[in-house]
Amino acid sequence: MVILFGTNMASAAFPDSDVGYWTGIAFLVVCGLNMPTMLLQGGLTRLLSFPHFIWVPLVLYLYSRLFGVDALPAGPARPYAVAVLLVNSISLLFDLLEAYRWIRGDRRVLGIAD
Repeated sequence: MVILFGTNMASAAFPDSDVGYWTGIAFLVVCGLNMPTMLLQGGLTRLLSFPHFIWVPLVLYLYSRLFGVDALPAGPARPYAVAVLLVNSISLLFDLLEAYRWIRGDRRVLGIAD
């Protein structure tokens, strides 16, 4: 979670870049949804995976900016876009599993013994 949080929070270092702007917006929306959810749930639950699906459009956008016709030029935003694309894509794979488990009924607070 530290890598995920740090990578997305680093968007503040790229305020003049579309990559930084859209990553920052997605990060704020995810945090804005997950923080109250975490408080209401009494800790970390698999329900927190659902807001991460907001990253799907971000990942698609970053992919198009890295490999599309209008690719990002060389510069600091390009390696940052690669990092966000990789970290958020890996996170989304875990989120699919966590969301599936939550839908199937596993709604316990993680890290708390039964």
